[in-house]
Amino acid sequence: VGMLVNSLYIVIDRIFIGRVVGAMAISGVSLTFPIGILIMAFAMLVGIGAAARISIKLGENKKNEAENILGNALVLLVLVSAIVTFLGLVFVEPMLRSFGASNNTIGYAKQFITILLAGSIFQIIGFGLNNIIRSEGNPKKAMTTMLIGGICNIILDFVFIYILNFGIRGAAIATVISQGINMVWVLYYFLRGNSMLKIKKENLHLKKDVVLSIFSIGMSPFAMQLAASLVNIILNRSLFIYGGDLAIGAMGIINGIATLI
Repeated sequence: VGMLVNSLYIVIDRIFIGRVVGAMAISGVSLTFPIGILIMAFAMLVGIGAAARISIKLGENKKNEAENILGNALVLLVLVSAIVTFLGLVFVEPMLRSFGASNNTIGYAKQFITILLAGSIFQIIGFGLNNIIRSEGNPKKAMTTMLIGGICNIILDFVFIYILNFGIRGAAIATVISQGINMVWVLYYFLRGNSMLKIKKENLHLKKDVVLSIFSIGMSPFAMQLAASLVNIILNRSLFIYGGDLAIGAMGIINGIATLI
């Protein structure tokens, strides 16, 4: 249900951008997909790895060790998001050019992804910790997290793009605010909510064995996301060479509908 709402948001987002901003804006957003996939890859590296380890520890009735993994995961998510944001903002234009951005689309793509990169900490922490909510046996709460983010995104898209006429920046701002709400919701759950595990100050320092155990499991989905990003880069470059800017936008629309399906 959560994935369905988020997928629906992607389609509605493209509708607003296409009708209010224009076709080239759709192409610009489509060029940022590989970076979006990479951001998600780092969230999965920590989130899925930590969730699996926590499930194992809870199965062994080792709650303290599970909370230690949770604390380490939060610190890792913060560090990873800082690295992603810094490197992304420094190399954003060269990356977009290498992905197939032209003079017609680079402006739209840069406006959109710069805002998303600046707020990537919200997405990485929110998604990463949401996996842990599911792993401690509370899938309904994890679904609620995704529903809140998806519904907020749809409403804010309408406000920022259609009413306030912020253009493609409006779509990015709506996404970042929604992800910020998600992150606050998830952090509240682990700090003040009815969670089995709690974020405790004494667990907020990295331990080598815990970090390696998280990465050992998280590396598999991380590698799969990297591969998906590479495929998308190759596809966009080929579309630009053989079909032009609008071909990239058309494929972006198809990808949105495919995600919904």
